[in-house]
Amino acid sequence: MTRPAKGPRKRIVPSRKGAEPEQPRWRRLLAMPLVRLVILIGLVGACAALLVAALILFNYDRQAARYDLTAVGRMPMESTVTDATGALVGYLHGENVGTPLPLDQISPHFLQALVAREDSRFYQHHGIDHRGLIRAWLRNFQEKRTVQGASTLTMQLTRMTFGLTGRTMQRKLLEMAIARRIEHHYTKDEILTHYVNRVFLGTGMNGIEQAARGYFGKHASELSLPEAAMIAGVIRAPNGFSPFRHYDAALREMRSTLHRMADEGMITEEEAESLCLARPQVLPQARWMEMLREEAKISEQSHLLRLVEEEVKSLFPSHVGVGGLKIQTTFDLRLQAAAESTVRTRLAELESRPGFTHPTYAAYQSGDPAYLQAATVVLENYSGAIRALVGGRDFAHSEFNRATRSKRPMGSVFKPLVYGTAFERGLFPGMLISDAALAPGEIPWDKIGWDPQNADGVYGDRLPVETGLIQSRNTMTARVGEWAGIDTVIAMMEHAGLGEAERAEPTPPLYIGTIGANVRDVTSAYSAFATGGTRHQTYFLESVADRDGTVLYQHEDANYRVLSPGAAWLTSKLLKKVVADGGTGAGLRQMGFTAPAGGKTGTTNDFEDAWFVGYTSRLSCGVWIGLDQPAKIMDDAYGGRIAVPVWHDLMTEASRIGYEFGEFPDPGEVIQMELCRESGLMVGDDCRDAGSVYIEEVPHDLIPRKNCHSH
Repeated sequence: MTRPAKGPRKRIVPSRKGAEPEQPRWRRLLAMPLVRLVILIGLVGACAALLVAALILFNYDRQAARYDLTAVGRMPMESTVTDATGALVGYLHGENVGTPLPLDQISPHFLQALVAREDSRFYQHHGIDHRGLIRAWLRNFQEKRTVQGASTLTMQLTRMTFGLTGRTMQRKLLEMAIARRIEHHYTKDEILTHYVNRVFLGTGMNGIEQAARGYFGKHASELSLPEAAMIAGVIRAPNGFSPFRHYDAALREMRSTLHRMADEGMITEEEAESLCLARPQVLPQARWMEMLREEAKISEQSHLLRLVEEEVKSLFPSHVGVGGLKIQTTFDLRLQAAAESTVRTRLAELESRPGFTHPTYAAYQSGDPAYLQAATVVLENYSGAIRALVGGRDFAHSEFNRATRSKRPMGSVFKPLVYGTAFERGLFPGMLISDAALAPGEIPWDKIGWDPQNADGVYGDRLPVETGLIQSRNTMTARVGEWAGIDTVIAMMEHAGLGEAERAEPTPPLYIGTIGANVRDVTSAYSAFATGGTRHQTYFLESVADRDGTVLYQHEDANYRVLSPGAAWLTSKLLKKVVADGGTGAGLRQMGFTAPAGGKTGTTNDFEDAWFVGYTSRLSCGVWIGLDQPAKIMDDAYGGRIAVPVWHDLMTEASRIGYEFGEFPDPGEVIQMELCRESGLMVGDDCRDAGSVYIEEVPHDLIPRKNCHSH
């Protein structure tokens, strides 16, 4: 038996006990705790980013749902604004787009040029061109400035329809959300039709038909390709690329548009080069302006129209770009004319006085006006309806509305609210209070060491409380404020619609009116003295209806009590004395105003602001005079000297127009009572022994319920 031949033995290497096969490098990395932590953080961050993005999209989609998409299909027309009597105040959104055209009546050259120039992927995207968006963001990031936009035609139509302005990210995201909704609601041809009939093309031209007629004297269907390309090139900067004023720039944009059409394959490069040699004949601008004057409804802009426009935009964003609204306001154009006239006349008189050193209105040429300004508001006490408003001397010089947006220190005009608050807490006009200089530490919470000065530099003894308001004594007012308490005064101030920011860190000078406020709000606060303590919130929109007559808005009265009837009556009784002999507003009676009225003057430090706010039984009126950049108006520019005459003239004209001024309402039962001059409580035997008894007229709701035990 033969054995098999022995071959070479295989070397057997014994494996080590417990050894594992070698793992790939990526697995070894994943096994490292730090790497796992980084990956986990990355995944969490990505999920968080996706969640934030989803929330942002949801938020802006929800905002976009507020906008009425049917507005996209309504062509712009003017909105008419009327006053309370139906007289025309003016027009808003006064574009005249003529007759809108269907696409088949518009030159296909223009439609191609428009798409090539503004949105080459118009027929591929759904409102947002994501490729274009990324490309624009990368380009702008590279240039570190905005050099390229990414707005599609749908996004541009969104801006035009709903009046979206600004360059913020919030506005852009809202625009995108609305654009997506428009794409779901309208076909591409419908979107293009609405766009070409509405787009602004310079010099009052809205829509392709007006541009064709204005620039070239043609119907939109008759435009040649160079003409169409020139108009399409205007869109990004209608004023800068206007063929009327900047023909070379318009020619450059025409050529750029033709090359874009070649890039998109709409024409050949050879055709583009040949067409770039064309120089379309543009008609004179004067011819178009004459046509515009004949066709468009344009009114002179004013503070009133700007107020209405801003309010309507806030209430009805969907209607801003399309107009067609019938807007009735509370204004009375007769009273408005009187307000503007008296401001012009009285301020011109001030500028002509010796000692007036500022630039004058008559010498104004350009820039921010440095001449003397004024603001005034007239409103109905029992409704809050604004009848007249002057926001400055000339809207053409400055659009800033000083009656609603300028917060100037009120000075002594604020003091009646301090006294009214104290009256609610048991103070009475006949009680005694010191007119001496404040002693250190007299106001325990004072951290600034306040030492108020009386305007005449004189300090008195203990005087009746009413003297402090009638003669505007600062030291007495500070003590009256302390009687009421700073927190109570601030609460009353806020309730009256003033000083929202003062609660954070109040200081004692607040008592004498160092806080800022605008004329409208101060006048509204004063109306509560005329109505027995009730303030009706101011308004100027009475109703708004759309072009079909559907009422979109109807004002509803909003009122609430600021002061009790008794406190309002006591304060008003003193404010009537302010305009009588011996008061700071005595000039009103000296000028011949005889109707029942109350009011208060105000003058800030170094005569920088002059105020008079007053009221009759029907109307309240506030007047402010000063410079936009606070500075001394002139020597002795007291509110009683320069603001009272404006009020006098305006209210005298209101009476002549037909506004009737009668007696003020009483607070119900008023009782003559013996009170203690020290405590304001019912008299005790010790009060008689101390000689502190006096007779006060006390409204029923303020009758003290306790006897005095202070003596």
